[in-house]
Amino acid sequence: MKNFEYQALTKIIFGKNEIERLKSELVENNVKNLLLVYGKGSIIKLGIYQKVVEVCEELSINLYFEKDVRPNPEVSSVRSGIQTCREQHIDFILAAGGGSVVDCAKAIGFGTYYDGDVWDIYLKKGNASKSIPIGVIITLAATGTETNGNSILSNDETHEKRSAAYRFSIPKFAIIDPSYTLSVSHHHVIAGSIDIMMHVFEQYFSNTLRTETSDYMSIGVLRSVIENTERILAGNDDYETRANISWASTVGLSFLLGADKVGDWATHRLSYAITIEYGTTHGYALALIFTSWLRVVLKYNPKTVLPKLKLLGELLQCGSEDVPDAIDELFNRWGAKTDMKEGFSDLTEESLRSLIQNALALGNVGTVIEVNPDIAFEIFKNSLGW
Repeated sequence: MKNFEYQALTKIIFGKNEIERLKSELVENNVKNLLLVYGKGSIIKLGIYQKVVEVCEELSINLYFEKDVRPNPEVSSVRSGIQTCREQHIDFILAAGGGSVVDCAKAIGFGTYYDGDVWDIYLKKGNASKSIPIGVIITLAATGTETNGNSILSNDETHEKRSAAYRFSIPKFAIIDPSYTLSVSHHHVIAGSIDIMMHVFEQYFSNTLRTETSDYMSIGVLRSVIENTERILAGNDDYETRANISWASTVGLSFLLGADKVGDWATHRLSYAITIEYGTTHGYALALIFTSWLRVVLKYNPKTVLPKLKLLGELLQCGSEDVPDAIDELFNRWGAKTDMKEGFSDLTEESLRSLIQNALALGNVGTVIEVNPDIAFEIFKNSLGW
């Protein structure tokens, strides 16, 4: 176990009708000019939009908007939001929606103070120094972005998807009412559940020794996600089921599970290229790569991986070396593909090398094994069945 410092900076306001706490949170943060960031309109159907408008009117807060933020947020929305923040002297940003909306808000928040184009920050050509404070209202259980400073952004012009992380981007508060997730389709429930599990896996698989406490916690979160996703798919869907998945999402990327170790994150980085090139939903893109990554690291670093697989085997009721197949079976049963044998027929060796070059543009990835272009090619070949 490594030395670490852990501090939970986001105030979590969890449960039914907790949007009623929005007024007190805006007062506490002394908000005068608010930018509301949201997506394609689900917050209107859920009544969130009207509530924000009412609270702002009651508190005489000037309200501005950055709307139509898409999944895998594009840098153009961020640039538009930055312009509004500068022109209207925005002093607080409220993101209402899923992880993409929150990530967009984070980029707007620190991009407003950056003297240059915000995309430079994601290319590691520049560095942000501070951010407009952010609060969030979560409508989708998946990313866990409400308790961390990470953000992921896409650039359609350059066909790139990149990430940035700053402590000052961690939201001040997060209102999480699982009722808002009850209308989420099974397609996005599955994508979200896979995303949650992958956040746990990226922290669980580590070369750091003697991390039993966080390992056992990780297994518990995985168990809850699997059991409750199975309930939803079996038609036994209710508030308590969604509440458990929502809380698992928050815990999964609060970095509590990875505070004592060095995580991996290679699967995430490799999957970005698939999402930007093929438009694959984030959770499903992760599923295409993960077990191929697992088989390759098992080949090159069994000493680290096998003890982790033993615990997962107990959860999945299989032997250690059968865990990749068991995960494939689970995700396939949920309707997610776990290889690239279908839908990627246009990939040649040359185009795959290009895809990998995009994924590794900022350098090699991973810590369990270092994924360089050749290892990445082996992982993708495994997924493609070549």
